Amino acid sequence: MDEEMQAALDWARQSLKEMGVFEAEDGLRWAAAHGIVVSVWRNGPVEDAHASRPTRRRKALRDGTMFARNTWLTRQAFDLLGSDSQFCLYDLEDLILDRDMVWPGCEGTLTDYGWGFLGDIKKHVKQHINMLAHFKRRLPSEDFLLFAGAPRIGTHVDHYGMPRWPACVEAAMSRLRGEDEEFWRTQGDLMTRIGPAPAAVTESLEATRNLLLEAPWELGADTLGWFAWNPILEPAGTTP
Repeated sequence: MDEEMQAALDWARQSLKEMGVFEAEDGLRWAAAHGIVVSVWRNGPVEDAHASRPTRRRKALRDGTMFARNTWLTRQAFDLLGSDSQFCLYDLEDLILDRDMVWPGCEGTLTDYGWGFLGDIKKHVKQHINMLAHFKRRLPSEDFLLFAGAPRIGTHVDHYGMPRWPACVEAAMSRLRGEDEEFWRTQGDLMTRIGPAPAAVTESLEATRNLLLEAPWELGADTLGWFAWNPILEPAGTTP
């Protein structure tokens, strides 16, 4: 391994350590899964589809749908990275580019949501999977996870699967139970504009908590749309 690559990996290890990745169970694999999904999928042409108005052929790709899709793909990437398959990245590519599978928690397919951008999405996904596959062959297993999980390709500490995600969920549950008076004092007006939590959230806060922690997409895109960009999911101490 050349000195430049080793320096980059050392930097990635230190950065991820400072983010608490190594203190969490399977934290490095989760960070790699998140980084891969961000670089291969989220930060690509799908963002153009997400930002575009729907058409007669293309369904609206709303925040809740992206929330469901991104978290589901992160879980798939995490599971595939833990497999023995030498083709796990290409298995993920197949999942991402499957045009007929209805997205879990959503009401459409890649074709439905990405029409007009499908060629660009395919090109982007394949290019980034091929790049990652090159480094997966070149690097030892842990070094590859460091490379994939490095902050420079999109790791965020408060996203699903990352170290601060449980704190985000617990903060939301506390606020929904009415226990965080400071949050409602400072964010009450904004929360009024956002609107009340869907019944699917409040009918069983424990069930909602467990799904947010383990499988957010199972809450459904409409419900996740309420949580998207909602300060209720910000860890305590981060709201104004």
